[in-house]
Amino acid sequence: LILGLVRMFLHRPDRLAVGFQALVPEVFDVYLARGTKLRQDLCSVLADSGMDRGTVSRIAEDDNVVRQPFFWSPAGSKLFGGHKDLNDPKKLKALLAEALKQQPAIVVGFLDQVCEKASEDPKSAKTLGSLVRTSVLALLEHAAALGLEQFGPGVNLLVERILYLSSRYYSIVYQPAMEAWAGSDLAPSVLDQFAQYFVQRLEIVESLEKGSEGIEGKDEWVIQTLASLFIARPAEWVAFQRLVPAVFDTHLQIGSDARRRLNQLLLANSFEPRLEKLIAESDEFTKAPFFWNADVMPLCTKDRISRDYTSLNRAPKSGGVHLYSRLLAFLLKLSAHRDPGDAAEIARRTKEVLDQFERNEDQQAFLLTILDKLEQRSTETPEAFDGLNLTVLSEVAQNGVQTLSSVSSAPSSEESESFRAGEASSAALCERAMVTLLQNYIAEKSPDEWRRLFKEATNVAFQVKYMFRESLALAKQKFSASASAKENFRRMSFPNETQALLQHLVRETLFSYGDVGIFDPSSLAEMDFLNQPQLLVDLVESSKKRSSRVEKEDMVLLTDITAKWMEYMVERQFPPLTPHHTQAFTVLMMAKFYDSYLLNPPTTKKAKLKAKAFIAQLATGEGKSIVIAMLSVFMVKLYGMKVHVLENNAGLLSRDYAANAPFFAKFGITCGKDLVAEPDVQICYCLKDAINKRFLRLMMEGKLDEELGKTCLIVDEVDDLVVNEKPNNHYVKRDVQKTPELIKCYTALKDGKRTKPSGLSQETWEECIRNVSYCTQKVELNTHYRIIQDSNSSKKTVVMLDKQGQVPKVKLTAPWLQYMNFKLCDIEPVAESRFATVCTPYIFNKYKAIFGLTGSVGGQAELHYLNKTYHAIKFDVPRFLDTCTGDARKTVTNHGVELLDGQKKLIQRIVELANEFYKSVPVLVIASGADELSKIHDALRSSGAMPADEVQRLSEFDAKGRSLKEEWQVIIDDATKRLGGKDDNRCRVTVTDRFGGRGHDFQVVDKESNANGGMLVIATSIPDEREWIQWKGRTARQDRPGQFFVVLDEKGHPFSDPKQKKLAAKLK
Repeated sequence: LILGLVRMFLHRPDRLAVGFQALVPEVFDVYLARGTKLRQDLCSVLADSGMDRGTVSRIAEDDNVVRQPFFWSPAGSKLFGGHKDLNDPKKLKALLAEALKQQPAIVVGFLDQVCEKASEDPKSAKTLGSLVRTSVLALLEHAAALGLEQFGPGVNLLVERILYLSSRYYSIVYQPAMEAWAGSDLAPSVLDQFAQYFVQRLEIVESLEKGSEGIEGKDEWVIQTLASLFIARPAEWVAFQRLVPAVFDTHLQIGSDARRRLNQLLLANSFEPRLEKLIAESDEFTKAPFFWNADVMPLCTKDRISRDYTSLNRAPKSGGVHLYSRLLAFLLKLSAHRDPGDAAEIARRTKEVLDQFERNEDQQAFLLTILDKLEQRSTETPEAFDGLNLTVLSEVAQNGVQTLSSVSSAPSSEESESFRAGEASSAALCERAMVTLLQNYIAEKSPDEWRRLFKEATNVAFQVKYMFRESLALAKQKFSASASAKENFRRMSFPNETQALLQHLVRETLFSYGDVGIFDPSSLAEMDFLNQPQLLVDLVESSKKRSSRVEKEDMVLLTDITAKWMEYMVERQFPPLTPHHTQAFTVLMMAKFYDSYLLNPPTTKKAKLKAKAFIAQLATGEGKSIVIAMLSVFMVKLYGMKVHVLENNAGLLSRDYAANAPFFAKFGITCGKDLVAEPDVQICYCLKDAINKRFLRLMMEGKLDEELGKTCLIVDEVDDLVVNEKPNNHYVKRDVQKTPELIKCYTALKDGKRTKPSGLSQETWEECIRNVSYCTQKVELNTHYRIIQDSNSSKKTVVMLDKQGQVPKVKLTAPWLQYMNFKLCDIEPVAESRFATVCTPYIFNKYKAIFGLTGSVGGQAELHYLNKTYHAIKFDVPRFLDTCTGDARKTVTNHGVELLDGQKKLIQRIVELANEFYKSVPVLVIASGADELSKIHDALRSSGAMPADEVQRLSEFDAKGRSLKEEWQVIIDDATKRLGGKDDNRCRVTVTDRFGGRGHDFQVVDKESNANGGMLVIATSIPDEREWIQWKGRTARQDRPGQFFVVLDEKGHPFSDPKQKKLAAKLK
């Protein structure tokens, strides 16, 4: 009966199929199970009817197809019976769609059938491409209707079969199939869904024998198709990425046929032949997921290289190297040895480095001098490059070129011909020495030190460049002029006495220094002191025996300090540079102030000036750290004093201590950085908080005068530490009795209760109500407080802001702050009892002497405060470049002040200026506060003129309050770099606030930027004079140019202040 119904179906499937179809699938469980005689008879009947042998064999062994009612339907008979409808794509698609609804395995069976026919009959193979294309279209429509979340094994099996056929019969199937995939937006998702399944299945079949046409043999063709699709559309068809790196361990091993086919595929699709080694001889790159990224892979193609990198791609001369291929290989090697992270970021940084070298052929030439060593080290010790930023290579080359350019600069035309000849000879020696130094860095130093070393090398080269132009006569003239200029003293208290004292100190200093200086500079032209540094050290040492110096105790010590400093520099593998005349003069003036004034104060009754502190105003970058180190040695060795070096922050404290402690040790001087734990060291780097704590204890013990009477204080950044901060510090301790009451009160108020809980004092309750009411009515986010998040955890804290809306260096406190922390951050309040108050000026004035160094002191009010509080005098130290021959120092170009009607127009104008300048120079916008910073940052990113990701935010915290400390240096380094190719190059725009306006070194070594006027600073507020000097100091550093705009909101501060009604008119 069963076989009769089968014969009727075969005779008239369009009318008599329903009989046998009604028995499916149960009949295959009961009567037609695999291996039974009846199943064999069924296959014989089907074969006799003309069904192809492949389908009959499948029916004999595979229940997935025959158990589907669709197979025994009229549509099924057409699909597997070679019906003419198969030649009509629309009708075939309808048949396939019906089959997919039943079971995708049916379509798999159909494709297997046509595949077998194709292998037997070349004529039928011609239709294979069309059949697979139609299958893809039907699959994608089915996926759209079904939804990806409903995908089952059958659909994945069908995708697998389509991918297999696409490469197995590449010439006739791949292109039609790819066109079908390309026509659907759903295709990338379908392929990605399949890749997730396929990765798991590859793990199952990993142990099967390779090379067969079994499961794993087919897998290799599937893998090749996924790779082909990625190469065709790397931004969309990314499924292949999911297979990396495992697939290169299992199916695409080096030397296998599958790997050779993949290599051929890449080369056939425009892969640069000179990069073939990257994929053929090593897995280092192919196993890195970032290599198969849409932005990385095109960098390996002939079209992209010939279009964007003509210079790097230039054919090498005989025996030369193809720089592009070696450079790209090295960059990819760096990426392979670091945390893959964001592949798009790796691609962006790789392109940034390639673009920079393409634009600068001088940097290419420098790279060629170190490339062999780079490749050797990265091969021998790859772990040394773990985590190294890709842009380090471009920074090394850029700074290397800048370094060599500095020391090889042409001598000044103002000097005599013989001097110029000597200077040119010295420059040649210096250039050779610096080349050796830089090459040694690459050969011997850890790669994570390269950025710092090469950056420092530019500063060293700057010093070397001008050491032949530094003029002792000019330095003396400038110092005398500074002391003689009445305008420098007009704003000081007791200006005449102050000027007379400083003129005396200058005369004494110049007399001690003599007419030659620390050593005879004429000897430099005949000395290769960079390659043989001991020659210069010996020259300095020998000058101590000069007859004119023997009797000068201060100059003998200064010479000894210089020699030991040079030895220390040599030990650190830096050139043995001597201090500038300006630095030496400043140290001698301070020492003479102590010796001739503090130790022997004037006795005249008419004297009104009672000086206690000497403040030297040095411009940014003039070398405060070395002046502090030299002065510290002077005070210890010459006068037997202890020294406390008061630093601006913990970072600078650690940096300066680490840099100078070994130098002090050469004199047998002990040095520390913890005033509480190491009170007996001779030189201690410390913060103000440590000084207060240490001397609070001494004050309570009655030993304050005894301790500080034999100690001097050297203050770094006088303007910030002495002038800006509140003079009194209150010390508190937890009130154990009152704290529980405080918690109960604030808990009740936080929960909205307005009735005093029982058992609490009325006084505490009313105090808490006042604080909560103040928070509700007066306290505003980003004006009075900000919520910051710990960078190492999710812990949040409310911090009080200063009057400028900034997070202060010394934490501020207020009664309302505890409630805000309790309300917003769940930090329990603590009642505190004040037990001591320390007045900073009182403590500082107990020191025997105060020496201050600063980039800016300020106006008359600040100077009056310093004189009244600390009895301070100030000397304006001439700039180093002003003591050199020629026109060394560049001025800052002032583009003027603009007043705009409201913040909206102000922001629009800033966007206009940034768009005007960013292609020629780096732009730094200094906003008035955090809120304005965010608005300007967002406006620039959305302007559309510049790439949004090239607008940076430099702030102490991000918009969510998270500390950005770990990102500051990267942002600062990126701020001055040039991006893009030769025709579309540009610079970044960085938006900051007062935090970024001082204390950060924006080093512009890009030649084009400096040729266009240097970094542009745009300020949106009016700071005090001290702050303004710092802001301008972000540009025109060393001997480079700079420029600035001031753009102000006429409706904002200070114009909104009734006391400043006429200010806008004055500015206009």
